[in-house]
Amino acid sequence: MNKASILVCIAIGLILVTSVIALNIGNKPSKMPEGSPARIVQIFLEYISSENYESAYNFLSIELKKTCSFTDFAADSYNEKARYSRSTFKHLTTHLDDLESVVLVEVIEVEPAFPIGTSENSYQEKFNLVKENTNWKISQLQFPINCLMTLENPDKSND
Repeated sequence: MNKASILVCIAIGLILVTSVIALNIGNKPSKMPEGSPARIVQIFLEYISSENYESAYNFLSIELKKTCSFTDFAADSYNEKARYSRSTFKHLTTHLDDLESVVLVEVIEVEPAFPIGTSENSYQEKFNLVKENTNWKISQLQFPINCLMTLENPDKSND
């Protein structure tokens, strides 16, 4: 290999590395307005992704906490940590009323694919929020946390 070929390979390699870094930096979700329902969901998902379950639990409504103990919430969140730690979240819509809000986000899971590369799966998750005093709190969860099953099926027993 001559010197020119080596320099071309190095230049192409540098361009590829720079592109990957730029795409990763530009792929970060934008910060939602403070105090908004979308921002509450954003912070909640950041806490779940970073395994800060106590802080995430503080974003649940009083009613949801009545049906879901912190121990159950933390255990179920821990079981989902791998899924959320490799995901990014994109805000889609917020339907806002005075005391209630629905936030829809797109969850984009990126998984390593054998032998090289990654696979991507995306789906939508809905978060219902209520206003308690002056703060927005999550009143219903869609992702697989047992708290949701308790809310949706309060009379159903586990078989």
